[in-house]
Amino acid sequence: MGRPTLEDVARLAGVSRSTVSRVINRQPGVAPSHRRLVQEAVVELGYRPHLAARALASGRADTLDLIILDDDPDALSANPHYARVLAGTVKALAGNDIRLQIHVLPTIVGSWAGTGFGAVLINVPPESAQRLRRGYGWVVSMGRSAPRVSSIEPDNAEGGRLAVDHLYRAGRRRIAVIDGPESNPCAVQRREGGLRVIREAGLEPVLVRGDFTFATAERRTRELMAGHPDIDGIFACCDMTAAGARQALSATGRRVPDDVAIVGFDDGIVASSSGLTSVRQTVEDNAGLAARMVLAREGRRVTVPVSLTVRESSGHHRDA
Repeated sequence: MGRPTLEDVARLAGVSRSTVSRVINRQPGVAPSHRRLVQEAVVELGYRPHLAARALASGRADTLDLIILDDDPDALSANPHYARVLAGTVKALAGNDIRLQIHVLPTIVGSWAGTGFGAVLINVPPESAQRLRRGYGWVVSMGRSAPRVSSIEPDNAEGGRLAVDHLYRAGRRRIAVIDGPESNPCAVQRREGGLRVIREAGLEPVLVRGDFTFATAERRTRELMAGHPDIDGIFACCDMTAAGARQALSATGRRVPDDVAIVGFDDGIVASSSGLTSVRQTVEDNAGLAARMVLAREGRRVTVPVSLTVRESSGHHRDA
């Protein structure tokens, strides 16, 4: 079978070609039941809109929005994770007449009337993602989201498990977990995966609240070591947090990994350039897949495996 057409979608959905066109182009005047039938037929057939034809009809190059929720207005330059997201998204758009629009916002307020093909969402809570889905017609979240929002999700809970299990097997018995924003589903899943290993080992969990930033991690780690000087292992739920924790340990006279071993999460340039053991997620590939799913109107939830890259920060195995 060749590339599915609007007629194929209309036939499977049991509606007219014009109805399919209105749904694909996010136009009003379609009953919710018919809109759902068309969307299901699009997914089943793997229908992809013809981008060049759509741009020609509209008289302009179409757009894909990248929406990043972050309180820091300098987040794009301060956090290498976003550079990896951008690299993957730009690569996925290469060869298409599509502009990438980037929005860095502290929060989503009110309704959002999206334009273009849709949006890729970063750090967007499920309830906000649901509102954006209604505004755009099609969004894909990088991370677990609301039930009707498509997503690309690294296996965050498994990553947390891998990190803390590695520390435990290296003989660490007083392990702290520094998490991320409570509104970030990825942070919550990583935290819970790590804490589960600690509890199952019969150890007392030590949880430190973080926000995925260097400065907060440094401050909270100083407080942690003042209150719990026996800590000998730290799982930081992102590499920037791990870097801040490492700085604090050095400032308080702790040696890494001799006194305290550290494992981060992301395995980007921050980890590889500093000898940080880290849970690896394929950020560039995930972002590229999210962008292609928006363009193709693919409605699905994808869980991506993670792995552990062991470097100097967690040391070598020692007997408990």
